[in-house]
Amino acid sequence: MPTSYPDSRIDATLAEMKPKFTELFKADPSEVEWLFFTFAPGRVNFYGEHTDYMGGFVCPGGLREGCHILCGRIAKYSDAKLRFGTTKDQYFEFTSVGEVEHNKDWSTFATGAACIMLGDLGMSLSDPALQGICFLSHGSLSMGSGMSASASYDVALLNALRSAALGTYKARPQTQPGHYPELDRGDREDKIKLTKQAQLIETKYCGVNVGIMDQFSSVHATEGKFMALDCDALTFNNHEIGNITGPDGCFLLINSMVRHELSSADHGSGYNAIRSAIEGAEEAVSKTKLGGAPFKFCHIARNPTKFTTGDPVQFVAECKSAMSATQYERGVFNVAEQVRTIEFIALSEPSCPLSQPERYARAGELLNATHVGQRDALGISTPELDFIQEAINKEEGVAGGRLMGGGFGGCIVMLLKRNAVDRVVANVQAAFKEKFGITPEAYPVELCDGAFVVSLWNGASSAA
Repeated sequence: MPTSYPDSRIDATLAEMKPKFTELFKADPSEVEWLFFTFAPGRVNFYGEHTDYMGGFVCPGGLREGCHILCGRIAKYSDAKLRFGTTKDQYFEFTSVGEVEHNKDWSTFATGAACIMLGDLGMSLSDPALQGICFLSHGSLSMGSGMSASASYDVALLNALRSAALGTYKARPQTQPGHYPELDRGDREDKIKLTKQAQLIETKYCGVNVGIMDQFSSVHATEGKFMALDCDALTFNNHEIGNITGPDGCFLLINSMVRHELSSADHGSGYNAIRSAIEGAEEAVSKTKLGGAPFKFCHIARNPTKFTTGDPVQFVAECKSAMSATQYERGVFNVAEQVRTIEFIALSEPSCPLSQPERYARAGELLNATHVGQRDALGISTPELDFIQEAINKEEGVAGGRLMGGGFGGCIVMLLKRNAVDRVVANVQAAFKEKFGITPEAYPVELCDGAFVVSLWNGASSAA
């Protein structure tokens, strides 16, 4: 088990979820034939925003919190239904495979996951292996906080559905109380497939044309590391964040308390519109500079000399007349962000020629530069996010910070000295409450492992 989710933590989680499982699904403990537990983490993204769906690099890591699912079979249910519930007393019965209206309701995620997994396995709801299966989920991240609560739900749902349908919980029975055997997570091919299926829940069923970073991080995260993920090739290398923070620094999240909604038109635009504008800018560069040849911003960011002897951002900016104003602003931001992300990754390399204090300072400058672009070029910030970002940069010991995630709400991720954390949080919370009437939450960043499944089955007929 990962040290971030040891047996003792599973014990505590199960102590809360088992009673709710039998209560919500109206079952006596003796009617529960078997159980297993799965968890998928949310994510922090240190650098690279709106670059994943453009094939660029991103720098995510897994968080300690995410989505926890307790799955089991209740003997008295023999109908062709899958039952889903939450620890907030929400309840949903999945009864048919088909199209659904695009939305971000929790039941839409369950529907999408069920449709995708049943289709992949070639199973129908009437299959005996699926009779009586119930799923209870608990999210320990706030939806809309920008920490990918939805992606963790995607991944946990799919892991739970596959394990239940195939009976993999029997592969490693629980032979000792308080000790939870972890099931095989699969090879690279299995993990990539799971990642893409999780992304499909968002794009096909929720109607948001997201990139693959959030789901990839939830599946592949490594404890204590962040990944430099190539979203074009779907390959990654793990890096030490300590090479940037140094022993005296750390990353911290402050929640604006504004729930972000990527499919909305808040603040003048939506996520899908941003992607469309950036893709339009790429097409304009292709036609203007390359005679219509294939071109992506990720290519010029990685290999600028193939296209220009100068600045790749300027190369794109020279095509301004062929773009709309929105395409220009967002296209220039995207190529600049891709270049900055590559620089951020380089700061974490042991071979970086900068001293550690210089790395720390430069990382802060990069964070601040991204926030300016997110605010001005993408238009995805909010007054609350801008207030926090400006407030932290007035504090001694803060290198910099920016909004994290798709925008329109969520968190500010900042780099600061450990001995400044309490003061910075207290000052920002007080000032924020005075202006907006609410206290923003602060979260330490602890890099944790990716999704897993553990068996609670002891070989007997009852597991509750």
